Amino acid sequence: MTAPFLICVGNAIVDVLVKVEDSFLKSNDLIKGSMSLVNNEEFDNIFSKISEYKIESGGSAANTAVGYSSFGGNSIFFGSIGKDNFGLSFQKDLNDIGIQFLSCEDNLLNAKTSKSLVLISPDGERTMCTFLDASTSLSLKNFNQSIFKNNNFLYLEGYLFDKIQTKQAMIDLCKIAQKKNSLICLSLSDSFCVERHKDEFISLIKNYVNILFGNDQEIEALLNGQAKEKISSIVEIAVVTNGAKGANIFKANNSIFIPPIDGLDVLDTTGAGDLFAAGFLFGFSKKLKLDDCGKLATKSASRIIQQYGARPVENLSKLLIT
Repeated sequence: MTAPFLICVGNAIVDVLVKVEDSFLKSNDLIKGSMSLVNNEEFDNIFSKISEYKIESGGSAANTAVGYSSFGGNSIFFGSIGKDNFGLSFQKDLNDIGIQFLSCEDNLLNAKTSKSLVLISPDGERTMCTFLDASTSLSLKNFNQSIFKNNNFLYLEGYLFDKIQTKQAMIDLCKIAQKKNSLICLSLSDSFCVERHKDEFISLIKNYVNILFGNDQEIEALLNGQAKEKISSIVEIAVVTNGAKGANIFKANNSIFIPPIDGLDVLDTTGAGDLFAAGFLFGFSKKLKLDDCGKLATKSASRIIQQYGARPVENLSKLLIT
């Protein structure tokens, strides 16, 4: 059975991966594990203090597209890049692994490709300082609606809610997908992002979202501290991760616990949630039971945290037979 196309929409970002001590975070007034939006000057200020780094294409939804494709699925990524070397690199990385890249090219002549400093602590936790420019200019002006088929999945990253224009584009995409009977999925992305746009997130989820992804902190922020089981009152399926403590899947009044995989050599947690979503959605596309979707998602996330970078270096389809 051919898996549905996964249409991922998010920030097209180039990641600058850096290993740092926790003292570096403190000296630069950064909250460990958070994602902070910075301007270009602030980005350059922190970057100037770094000597060794690695550059990779990233972005939360793009990472999920890569993971889904690595399992054997078909992915499309829709986002905005600048007309610069970073943008060309981002597009080439996706095209080289067979992912169709749909670029929003409306009024981006002077925009720069978005970039994120991913500061990796010794325990694998990542702290991100992100400069958003071209990726925030998401527009549906040149978007080809024919890519939506009745069995496609639409996957949106919550980070897009930080800009008015991209927020409206998300809502418009949901309306298109809903009319095409496509499954709509949302990743909350970051608890601070949820705090900034809580009411609007809840409205989006109630009106359009079929599957919601978030970690414990993000769900708690969304529900104003209520028990995470309450999430079932606003969405059909909620997948709630809790790092090394495992995950829970909520549907109606049922809760399924997905145990973690112990004994892992954690190197970098960048992309763990993105690849968890990729594994879950690929399993869901194959009509696996929810607990089996969760187990595949856990395998996927466990694989990515044992390497540096948010995109798998080995084909994830191997996880389907282990």
